[in-house]
Amino acid sequence: MNRSGWKKLWLRVHWWLGLSVGFVFALSGVTGSALVFYQGIDEWLNPERRTVVHSGPYRSFEEMVAAARAARPDLSGPYGLFMPQEHSGVVEAWFKAPVGESGHVQDIEVTVNPYTTKVLSRDRIWGETFVSLLYELHKGWLLEETGETLVGMCGLLLLLSVGTGLYLWWPKAGRYRQAIGFSSNGSPIRRCYDLHKLSGVAGSLVLLALAFTGLYLEFPDYVGALVKMVFPVSEEAVFHSTVSPGVRPITVDHAVALAEKLFPAAELKWIGLPQHGNDVVQIGLRQPGEVRRTSGESIVWLDQYSGVVLGVRDWRLLTSGETFLAWLFPLHNGEAFGLIGRWIVFVTGCIPSVLYVTGLRMWWLKRQTKKVSQERRPAPATAAHG
Repeated sequence: MNRSGWKKLWLRVHWWLGLSVGFVFALSGVTGSALVFYQGIDEWLNPERRTVVHSGPYRSFEEMVAAARAARPDLSGPYGLFMPQEHSGVVEAWFKAPVGESGHVQDIEVTVNPYTTKVLSRDRIWGETFVSLLYELHKGWLLEETGETLVGMCGLLLLLSVGTGLYLWWPKAGRYRQAIGFSSNGSPIRRCYDLHKLSGVAGSLVLLALAFTGLYLEFPDYVGALVKMVFPVSEEAVFHSTVSPGVRPITVDHAVALAEKLFPAAELKWIGLPQHGNDVVQIGLRQPGEVRRTSGESIVWLDQYSGVVLGVRDWRLLTSGETFLAWLFPLHNGEAFGLIGRWIVFVTGCIPSVLYVTGLRMWWLKRQTKKVSQERRPAPATAAHG
C-alpha cells in the first residue's frame, strides 16, 4: 500500500475514533483538568471543614488520633493520617466503615485541626463529596472495576487517536509553514480543521504522556510487568510486627521520630497505622528532589511494639525501573514539575474537548455540504417514449 492508501486508512481510523469515543476523551480530559487542583477546589467548597488558621506548632499525633477516634467511636481505626499540604490545611484521619452485609466498605474522612486537635468534620464519605465523586468519574465512570477497565482501554484508543492524528498532520519537506498556519479567512470547514490541527499538534506530546501514565494507573500490574522485562524492579516485601504478650505499641510520635532520624531532611506526608496485632507502622516521607510532591516516595516500616526498622524505601536508592514507575503518577497530574507542570496538564486536559467539538463540527459541515450538493445536482433526463 502506497502513502496515499495508508493516509486514507488512518484518516478513516482517526475519524471513527473521534466520532465514537471522542466524547469519552473529552470527559476524561475535563475531569482530569479539574483534579489537578482538587485540593484547592475542596478547600474552596468546604472552607470550614478543610482550612484552619495557622497558629504555632502542631499538637502531638497521639492527640490527633485520639480526637479522630472520639469523633467516630463507632468505627475502628483510623487506618491512616495524612498531613496538610499547606500551613492552613487540616490533618485527614481515614476510617473504613462496613456497608450492609455485602462485605463492601466505605472510606470515611475525619478532618482535624493540627494546631488544636479540634474535629472539623466527621462524616465525609469517599465517593459522596464533590471532589471524590469527580475522581471516581475520571477513574472509572462511577462503574468501579468495570469502568476502570473501560477507561484503561480508552487510554489505548487515545494513544492510537493522537498517533494517527500526528501521522495525518506530518508535513512534507518545505510545507512546514502551511502545516502550522491558521486560515482566518478560510471556509468554516477550513477554520475548524486548522483549529483542530493546531490544538492536536500543540498538545500531542503531553496527551501521549497523559494517556500512557493513565494506562499505568488503570493497569499497574500489566504495565509494571512490562517495565520489569526491560528494567530492574525489586519485589515488594511484606512486613509484620512481632507480637509480644503484655507489650504495648509504641506511640505514633515515637514512630515518626524514629523514621525522621533516618531521613532528617525529609517532610512527613502520611502515617499508616496498624489495625491488627501483627501489622506494622508505615511512615511516608518526601525527601528533597522527590517528584511526588503530595505524598512522597520514601517509606519506613516499623515494628509497632519495638520500633525496630523492618524496611526502608529510599527514593535515592530506587532502581531504574522503580524510578521510572515512580515518575508516572506525578507526570499524570503534573506535580512532577510543580505549579507550572500542573497548569500544563490542566490546559492539555481541555484539548480533547476542543478536538471533539471541532471534529464533530467538521463532520457535520461536510455532511451538510454534501447534502446541499446532491440537492442542487440536476435530475437525470428521462428518456422519451413514443
